Amino acid sequence: GRGTFVMATPIAVPIGKRVRFNEALKAQSLKPDWQGLRIVELPADAKLSKRLELEVGASGVLFERLSSIDEIPISVSSSHFPGDRFPGLVKHCETYRSISQMLQNEYDCDHIRRNTRISAHLAQPDDARLLKMPANGPILLSESININQNGVVIEYGFTRFRGDRMELVLENEDIPASIGS
Repeated sequence: GRGTFVMATPIAVPIGKRVRFNEALKAQSLKPDWQGLRIVELPADAKLSKRLELEVGASGVLFERLSSIDEIPISVSSSHFPGDRFPGLVKHCETYRSISQMLQNEYDCDHIRRNTRISAHLAQPDDARLLKMPANGPILLSESININQNGVVIEYGFTRFRGDRMELVLENEDIPASIGS
């Protein structure tokens, strides 16, 4: 046969109030990296306008990227931003390694999670190819709406995580760690 297969220990990604993907991975002594897949300006359709709380047809920016750890693909992310709120966003997406840092440094904007919906799916063919996984492999789909410090929606994102390599950990930062242990 094909030999013995050893399952890698899943990588834990905390889902809390703050959006801090890179920091969470570095805290586990992992080296995250990403590759930009595309950055495009596009008008908001009905679904996107609802998620970003914009008028239909308003300016939007889509930033898609492939994240890896130790050169192993772990997720494909699609982040939609209101274009009028973030002039020059396309240029900044090309240079920053962290969306949270970019928003803070360039727009004095905090990056706070309003809500996240997580569900299990089978990978779509394009995502499976990018994630180097079987087309019928499991993914964890995380859909989030993120706001700034004033409660204004600044991002609608959905990330497809490899279900065989990732686990998403829901955290309640309002509870002291000593109580939750």
